[in-house]
Amino acid sequence: RANEALALARDQAEEARRLKQQFVQTISHELRTPLNLIVGFTELMAQSPEYYGAELTPAYLRDLSIVHRNAKHLQRMVNDVLDLARVDAMQMTLTFEEVDPATLVEEAVATVRSLVEAAGLELRVAIAPGLPRFWVDPTRIRQVLFNLLNNAIRFTERGYIEIKVQPREGAILFSVSDTGVGIAPEDLSRIFQEFVQVDGSTRRRHGGVGLGLAICHRFVTLHHGQIWAESVPGVGSTFFF
Repeated sequence: RANEALALARDQAEEARRLKQQFVQTISHELRTPLNLIVGFTELMAQSPEYYGAELTPAYLRDLSIVHRNAKHLQRMVNDVLDLARVDAMQMTLTFEEVDPATLVEEAVATVRSLVEAAGLELRVAIAPGLPRFWVDPTRIRQVLFNLLNNAIRFTERGYIEIKVQPREGAILFSVSDTGVGIAPEDLSRIFQEFVQVDGSTRRRHGGVGLGLAICHRFVTLHHGQIWAESVPGVGSTFFF
């Protein structure tokens, strides 16, 4: 009887997980369509006003940029949820290519450089010479780097952000360091969980829903790699993978 009860509970849990994944994927797809329209039209209105026959006033442009920025933020969060749902449903496929790790870093840095400069921070890049090419899904690893760099920007008010790449015992070690607020020791063990915010209050200063690091963890794990963090509160953090 106990075995039958356990088997029933397992089946019910599996069905609940399947329904949750189906729900998340359906809702994410439904949300992406209107969000893509909002992002596309606000971008067109702001960048190509001649399409409408007249320039927009500064007040309109200011409000339009706010709508566009927040729509992009929602778009990123929906994409993050959809990525997690695909990984959980084992529908996330990796496309492996032989790539140069230095090139991956340079592409990620080019994407965030303007964000770092706008935040008044220094961007440091240290790439060890002679790194071997390796087989990865460059899109996913580039996303890991971008998520880590974006987090570092959000939680650093002054100082610098540094990205390093170096060989380590038959592997390639990436690291992203910052001089930001840091993470308390008791929080380090849970920061890669889904929807975890170190500051979970509704009045927290830093946005996001706690999916960026969870996605980094999933993508690195799919590559049979490891990801971890070291931090000192008030001094800064370093994320390694």
